[in-house]
Amino acid sequence: SYKQVLALDPNHLAALNNQGNIYKELNRLEDAQRCYERVLSIQPDFFEALNNLGGVLEDLGAFDQALGCYQKAFAIYPDSAETHKNLGNMRYRQGNTEGAIAHYQKALSINPGYAQAHNNLAHIYKEQGKLDMALTHYEKAVLSKPDWSEASSNLLLCMQYSAVHTPREQYEAHIDFGKRFEKEFHVHALVHGNTKDPQRRIRIGYVSPDFRKHAVAYFFESVLALHDRSVCEIYCYYNNTEHDAVTRRIADRSDRWIDCAGWSDDRLAEQIRSDGVDILVDLAGHTSRNRLLTFARKPAPVQVTWLGYPATTGLTAMDYRLTDRFTEPEGMTEGFNTETLYRLPEIFCSYTPCASAPERVNAPELRVRPTPALQKGYVTFGSFNNFAKVTPAVVELWSKVLLALPEARLLLESAGLGTPEMRSKVHASFTAHGIAADRLILVERKPENQYVLYHEIDIALDPFPCNGGTTTFDTLWMGVPIVTLAGNTFVSRMGVSLLSNVGLQELVADTPQAYVDIAMELASDMTALNQLRMGLRRRMEASPLMDTERFVRNMEMAYRDMWQTWCRSAT
Repeated sequence: SYKQVLALDPNHLAALNNQGNIYKELNRLEDAQRCYERVLSIQPDFFEALNNLGGVLEDLGAFDQALGCYQKAFAIYPDSAETHKNLGNMRYRQGNTEGAIAHYQKALSINPGYAQAHNNLAHIYKEQGKLDMALTHYEKAVLSKPDWSEASSNLLLCMQYSAVHTPREQYEAHIDFGKRFEKEFHVHALVHGNTKDPQRRIRIGYVSPDFRKHAVAYFFESVLALHDRSVCEIYCYYNNTEHDAVTRRIADRSDRWIDCAGWSDDRLAEQIRSDGVDILVDLAGHTSRNRLLTFARKPAPVQVTWLGYPATTGLTAMDYRLTDRFTEPEGMTEGFNTETLYRLPEIFCSYTPCASAPERVNAPELRVRPTPALQKGYVTFGSFNNFAKVTPAVVELWSKVLLALPEARLLLESAGLGTPEMRSKVHASFTAHGIAADRLILVERKPENQYVLYHEIDIALDPFPCNGGTTTFDTLWMGVPIVTLAGNTFVSRMGVSLLSNVGLQELVADTPQAYVDIAMELASDMTALNQLRMGLRRRMEASPLMDTERFVRNMEMAYRDMWQTWCRSAT
């Protein structure tokens, strides 16, 4: 329709701008850019086109040019909530979190119901560990725009970090998501035309926004490489515009690769159905850029969620959730999942170090070194998890560990710890429990710190209720033992699974006091601590944590069992 308008009037600014919006929705970013630039060549102060062009340039990675567009829009109309939100996004990208917060707050003072501003502000508060404030703004985003699934997913993800909500409350929130976003789909009445042969080669589809330099690659890429292609055919559906070396490797190892970023859920569901996928696997859950609303349409007869999210999706259309017997023992969490739990016999995933740069695995700087306490004369504890996981209860317990060992230090690495505001907050939280600022070593997260920073710590401390995942694998691979507190949900028992599978159950605490006692015992004998450290990588490599071949065979057996169950039920 807009093309017809523009055929009659090539300079129709509203039509050009709206055509650009449609191109952006279709992920045709260069086409959208040309539309907006055409508008601005005719009318340089066209406010909406400036904001829209800024958004496209942001998506294309041209951040300086995007900022220039937003600043021009601000000069034209300084009281625009949208422009303040956009400027907040740019300040956040630049690492200026306080500037971003100020812009989001200004946007909300102009428009208190602006869902995107609430959502983005909540994201910063979550990163800073201010979970109560994050939850409040996510809830306001959902209330302001209840049909925006992204805000609802962000709220559910944030709840995983918080100790405020019980497992029952979290489950009910996920159920509410399913009810709201599945209500228009009669998924249980759908008929799938897949050939019901329980022994045939099955087609497996993996859906993810994280086939790139991302934590998912540490666990997925090797699985893809080791899948037995005589029993399964692999389709990968990639929901992101970022492409790097990891993306290319995954694409090359797929039997079929589909870039689906920008596709509607209906289009993607129809593609999956026409591709004849037998088992469709979600690798994102409620994390960013997920395609749960595609799964809600039930395009495949068997649907599974695995790896990307530590809880139920809340969808009745999701048939299974892959887990293991350590994270979710029989009878513990069945009542908190819409999916049937399928327990793998050992561990829920298998780890490959240096997944984004395989050539680094044998680099000299990544070899395990003696525990630093031998030279320093005191123990350094550490945690390199996202700070959202460092709840007030975690700070309190870690402070008890430090109080029990007056010479010890605590090294924390996380995004935002380089800012004065964040450092001040962290120091104050520990000072309230009697820990002086000079006992904390706060390090801003940087790519070059990955792995090598473990040379600086002797013992790792696992946060709770949301344990470390990839971080704990990295920790153990670098020879650092970790103390974990066992909870009663998957997210609070990841440490239990990793330590059980590597034969270090003695580092699992059942109570907070036991957590302190285990940390003290490890720190009391530096010679024993060093012996554990120097043998831990070999121990890990010989365990289920890194036996990907065995893991993939277990996974394929699970898929076959799921497929055979469907074949029986569908006859």
